[in-house]
Amino acid sequence: MSEHAAHVVNSISDLQMTEDGLYLLIHGNQPMTAIHRSVLDQLLVALPNAIEHSDRITSGNAQTAFAYQSYGWEIGRLNGTQTAVIRFRLAGNMGISFSLPCEQIAPLIEALNGVAASAGATVAQVTSDTVTLQ
Repeated sequence: MSEHAAHVVNSISDLQMTEDGLYLLIHGNQPMTAIHRSVLDQLLVALPNAIEHSDRITSGNAQTAFAYQSYGWEIGRLNGTQTAVIRFRLAGNMGISFSLPCEQIAPLIEALNGVAASAGATVAQVTSDTVTLQ
């Protein structure tokens, strides 16, 4: 760690948002920690990478990978635009969404079919007239 004083949180007992939605409050082994809403997007990107990097260091295996377990998904179009949204349901009924331009859907379907086929799964052919975004 750097020479600056660190606020170390080793456990989390409760998470909640402030009434105005500006801060995530973390209750744990330290006095309450407040994280501003503007930092949450940065943490969303940084945390999975940090978990994977930490797992690689602690396991001594540079090939270790980290992925969230998804319990469901849904796909839609963002407010009538040409942007698709894929939302994955995670543990505890939490969700995470990703957006992508609609023209990237066909290559994504092709890639997913390739992964499924390489795992021995039966892959249904998808044609443009059978996929509808709502």
